[in-house]
Amino acid sequence: MRQDGNEPAQRQRQRRFCILCLWFGALTHLSRDSRRVAWAGVLIVPLFWLLDTIIDVYLFGLGEAFHHGLFEMEPVELYMRILVSVLVVVFGLYAAVMLDRAERAGHALRESNAQLEKLKSELEHLVVADPLTGTYNRRKFHEVLDRAVSNATRHDHRFALLMIDVDHFKSINDTYGHQVGDEVLRSVCERIRGAVRSADQLFRVGGEEFCLLANVAGGEDIGPLAEKLRKVVADRSFPVVGNVTVSVGIANFREGDTQESIYARADDAMYEAKRKGRNCVVSSTV
Repeated sequence: MRQDGNEPAQRQRQRRFCILCLWFGALTHLSRDSRRVAWAGVLIVPLFWLLDTIIDVYLFGLGEAFHHGLFEMEPVELYMRILVSVLVVVFGLYAAVMLDRAERAGHALRESNAQLEKLKSELEHLVVADPLTGTYNRRKFHEVLDRAVSNATRHDHRFALLMIDVDHFKSINDTYGHQVGDEVLRSVCERIRGAVRSADQLFRVGGEEFCLLANVAGGEDIGPLAEKLRKVVADRSFPVVGNVTVSVGIANFREGDTQESIYARADDAMYEAKRKGRNCVVSSTV
């Protein structure tokens, strides 16, 4: 008989234990702010009981003493308090779950936006980058050159344009194949990028032709930089093909220059370097 009498009490304890496990299990999957909202719903319950007791005892005189109104209430009052308490706790948990979902959705949205920004940046880079060498392509070259000419004309920001052409590149392709030729172009670009200043910009404008846009401060002579680029290519041999050289033409910005005029002078200077035997630097005097 004792065992039968204890069964309902045991079941109630088991039920309460399961409810607590579900409660804490739900909290562990929520964010910190959401857990605070859920616990706020729990903490409101004793405050509600205290406030309701104060109103009943001191305002309506429904109890002989405060502890009577708090612990020795009518069954209907007890059930009403329990019902309101459960509703408050459930609402707090519901609000916490909604807040957690909103935070997760916001986090996912921020991650998606960051991914889109990254993809946008990569796409913009692909539009202006040469896929073989990683330098800027001809489209970007004309954009930057146009801006440089405008700044030089309006604000006297002087610059020089260096035309760099790999000597005998066709014979490299014919003798060793295009794959080796591509590797030569990549290596030439790496050497040039390692030798120029951070403010200078390198572009691939043709098959084996490159342009370097170099800032010129005051009356600076850009010739030593061009000679440095020539030497950094010629002084070390390349795998498979051996020695490779470049011819360099220089055109300094002059008053009244346009994109076409400064490019043409740099190109003419580069071909003059070819006529002089290649592997040399020629500055435009026109």
